[in-house]
Amino acid sequence: MSDAFTFSVPGVSLPSGARHSTTGFSLIELLVVLVIMGMVAAMALPSYTQHVQRGHRAEAVAALLEAQHFMERYYSAHGRYNGPANAPGNAPDLPLRLQSIPVGSNQRYQLKLETSTVNSYELKAQPVGTMANDACGALTLNQAGLKGLAGSDLSMADCWR
Repeated sequence: MSDAFTFSVPGVSLPSGARHSTTGFSLIELLVVLVIMGMVAAMALPSYTQHVQRGHRAEAVAALLEAQHFMERYYSAHGRYNGPANAPGNAPDLPLRLQSIPVGSNQRYQLKLETSTVNSYELKAQPVGTMANDACGALTLNQAGLKGLAGSDLSMADCWR
């Protein structure tokens, strides 16, 4: 046996013939830890993704409610939802800050006035970009405050929180 790997610590003496063992992790132990971490990540990632999507839907809901306020102010000013009396049928354009959520690049929802008549309208938030595959689909809101979903089998409570 070679003494090439021996060392001494001041004040500590080993009995004669005793070997010093090294401590550390074996390859098997490292692989077990990696497998466990992979399983935890596989379970946590879908939950995290759903949480992030719920937050983005909340942004879209807030924008729909703000667009609803815009439409009510428009009705107060013109007496109808589908354009002023001298130009009926010309529905108003939503303000630019409400047309895409968020404003600028990396849009997640596009808002538009889907339909409008003299006394009614429907607003729609269509998911795009990273939200295009959202299970809730498009969110809708009308003049009576009725919330809806387009292109989804999920419940209103799941999507309009």
